[in-house]
Amino acid sequence: MSQETARAAPPDTVVPEAAAYRPLSAAAVVAWVLGVLSLSAFLGPALWVVALAGVIVSLWAWIRIHQFEPPLTGRTAALIGLGLSVFCLVGGPSHWMLRRYLLNQEAQKFAMLFFDYLLHDQPHKAHQLSRSAFDRAPLDEHLWEKYPPDSTARKDLEAFLERKEVRAIILLGKDPRTKIRFFDNEGVWREDTLIKVAQSYAVTYFDTNNVKRTFFVTVILNRYPLRTAKISDWYVSDISSYNPPHALEHLQKAWEKAQREKEKTRALGEMPSPEE
Repeated sequence: MSQETARAAPPDTVVPEAAAYRPLSAAAVVAWVLGVLSLSAFLGPALWVVALAGVIVSLWAWIRIHQFEPPLTGRTAALIGLGLSVFCLVGGPSHWMLRRYLLNQEAQKFAMLFFDYLLHDQPHKAHQLSRSAFDRAPLDEHLWEKYPPDSTARKDLEAFLERKEVRAIILLGKDPRTKIRFFDNEGVWREDTLIKVAQSYAVTYFDTNNVKRTFFVTVILNRYPLRTAKISDWYVSDISSYNPPHALEHLQKAWEKAQREKEKTRALGEMPSPEE
């Protein structure tokens, strides 16, 4: 009886749960993790490599899964990792380039306003644009009153006017043919919460011999968030040039004399008239 029972029993007993079991692909798990981590690609170019690694590992996991019969478990995880990685690999650089473009456009508008004040002999307004919004006075008709003699503001303005690039642009502005045009974006970088943009501009003018000449100035503009006002502020932090027109140096005394005459006229205009 025992021999017949043993003979009737199948040689291998297959458990249904064991037959349905498929091992999980470790590569698919890694692909999913890299896909999630690839979201950091929006933080900066240094992290784009995470998204690239996610794409490579996800494709390798997909191939590895289908090398087995039946396929390993993890196709969904591999697809999610691949989708996230591709999205971040495209979106990270696109976001970075778009942000740089918008920052350069904002900085260019602000820099041109700064140059416009210098060209139209309004150095006090240009000086205010070199100050942060917290320290900047309103750019109205009463602005000169913020620069009384021997005040800190007046000394800061005088130091600002001593910069050879500033003085050159003011002097060249007397000729309406003088033009300032944007030349190139030199760089965009971050220092803590401060964003800095460097741009170069071409200043085209006509010398005393009526020869058209050009020199270049580099402007560094800072942008930082005003958390209390929920706006952002730009200001010119530096202006420099390797080759300002030295031929204009002899006009400095005449320019300083004209500035003194303006101050006298302005002071007389502020004095009350005898009828008052």
